[in-house]
Amino acid sequence: TELKTVDHAANRTQFGNKIHSYGTIQEKLARMAMLHYVTESMAYMVSGNMDSGATEFQIEAAISKIFASEAAWTVTDECIQVMGGMGFMKDCGVERVMRDLRIFRIFEGTNDILRLFVALNGFQNAGNQLKALQKALKSPVANAGLFAGEITKRVKRKAGLGTGLSLQGSIHPELARSGDLTVKAIEQFGAVVEELLIKHGKKIIDEQFVLKRVADCAIDIYAMVVVLSRYIVQNRKRSFTKTHFLVTGHFHSK
Repeated sequence: TELKTVDHAANRTQFGNKIHSYGTIQEKLARMAMLHYVTESMAYMVSGNMDSGATEFQIEAAISKIFASEAAWTVTDECIQVMGGMGFMKDCGVERVMRDLRIFRIFEGTNDILRLFVALNGFQNAGNQLKALQKALKSPVANAGLFAGEITKRVKRKAGLGTGLSLQGSIHPELARSGDLTVKAIEQFGAVVEELLIKHGKKIIDEQFVLKRVADCAIDIYAMVVVLSRYIVQNRKRSFTKTHFLVTGHFHSK
């Protein structure tokens, strides 16, 4: 569908110009390319983890399924939009693709349920960390190092300072801002998850509005991470292209 869209935009003339020269069409094509690229990157990451022998990839797989199924729908919808009435015609074939894609947000676990799965598993991991900290409080002297680290982390967070995590040196200078945004998003996300868990406790399981938003944040952050990870791998192999800059930049400005 993406290739059909590009071909149509390159050959269709409207108001005296090829429609690919118009900003709104360019934005649609760029977004389609970005969604395609991120979906590929997620597939590479999950399959790579599986091939390397990892056994804990359920959350990443769920995120990938959610993102891929919704991205495919968006790309196909935009294809029809760019092609106009022609895109809805049976001979074009895109309307069949859209119909067939609709089931993917239902099969293998509906995306709504998978979002709850992603969020609740994340809260479970955060809860385990808080329990470990609570247990350590019973022996403060023996766990002085742990407390010092936790106190430092929380003081920095309240002061608006980062944890010191950085991707500088691992990515191209032109992607430095993308790396900084990713690190900042991860740090803020961790803080918010912890605050929500403290606020709601075990009742967090009933807060579906909150869970959905937490899952959406996790999906977006994972998308950022896999794109940057793919760039790092490609750069090491010297197969880096300008596409990496464009896709990553567009995604972070989303």
